[in-house]
Parts: sequence; structure tokens; C-alpha cells
Amino acid sequence: MEIRHLPRYVSAPTAISDKLREIGAAWAHATERPRVSSDVKRRWEELIDAWAISNLPLIIRKSGGVRGAAVMHCSGREIVLADNSPAQWAFIRAYAGHAYSLPDIQQMLIRDAIPFAYATKTAEKAQMKFRCTLHSTDNVNKCGWKLCHIDDIGLSTRTPVVELPLAKLVDHFKLFIKPSNHFLVPLNWAGLGEVKEFIDEIRDAERCDA
Repeated sequence: MEIRHLPRYVSAPTAISDKLREIGAAWAHATERPRVSSDVKRRWEELIDAWAISNLPLIIRKSGGVRGAAVMHCSGREIVLADNSPAQWAFIRAYAGHAYSLPDIQQMLIRDAIPFAYATKTAEKAQMKFRCTLHSTDNVNKCGWKLCHIDDIGLSTRTPVVELPLAKLVDHFKLFIKPSNHFLVPLNWAGLGEVKEFIDEIRDAERCDA
């Protein structure tokens, strides 16, 4: 019997890529797509930029490690590990029109009022500096949405966070938290939030709205 070898993938058919862009454009301009106002996005941009150069902890999303645990970077900057909870929290607060100052964030961290995890495990609590979990009112999934990032935030490395260049972590932090890098898709369309052609249309629409 002849053995058929799987062909190596080269590129998607142009016609299908074009259809994905059409779908992306339709969703990008749909009135049903939740958006953060330009003014609030600008204020969050200023906040996150100020946070990034302050002495407050940087929030990093990376698989592995205990969410809410704090580790010390080789530069001396404190790093807090998280899942997607702080991004959801930031988007929901921005969508509601809330914008914070750096002193506000500092007080929230002191009160442990910023979520870094969807849930906690009893066995991990001893390792967690921050134990706040994502409240249902800040969870976009509870409303049927998936929060996606326009520019990829993946660190794509097995190097321990504490050994990565600080500049790389700062860039990650900004893209991770800024509402200007967020968009929502219906939860049952979650896979579209990973499709380049679809994301490119969202990016273009967000730039026009800025």
C-alpha cells in the first residue's frame, strides 16, 4: 500500500485569508463590540507607562509558578506572576470609565485589591504575597466574552522570569495590562482572537478610533 506523506504547510489559501479579514473587519466595526473610550484609553496609557518606570511591582503573565507570588528580578525590581486576571480587571474598569493614578494603584496593592489569579489553591497560599482573585464583576467570561491581545504578549522562552532582561519584562507588562492592547470577542468565537488576519483588522480599527 502506498504511504501518503503529509505535505508541509506553506500558507493558507488567499481566498480564505481574505474571508478571515472580512470577518475581522465586520467585527472590528460592529456596534456590538465593546470598546473603551479614547479618553479613558489615553489615561490608562499614561498610568501604565508611569507604573512601568516606578518602583511598584511589574505584573507578568507566564505559565508556571504560583499566581500572586512575588519574585525578585536580578535588577532588584519585584515581579508578580499572574494569569489573565489583571488584564480582565483593567479592561472592565476602563470600559466602565474608571482611570486611576499611580498612588491609587499603590494603595490597591497595599490593600491586596488587584486580582492576579482566577482562583487560589490552599497549598499555594503560603507562597502568595497577593491573594486577591478575579471577582465575577471583573470577569469578562462571565458575560460571554473572551479577552484577547492585539499585539502578542507571549514571552516565548523557558528562561526564568528573574533572568530575563528588565526591558523585555517592561514591554510585556505594558502590552499585557493596557486596555489599548485589548479587544473582546464572543466566548464561542474565542479561536478568532488568535487569527492574524482577524487581529490585523481589529488593530487597524483601534488605530482609527484612537
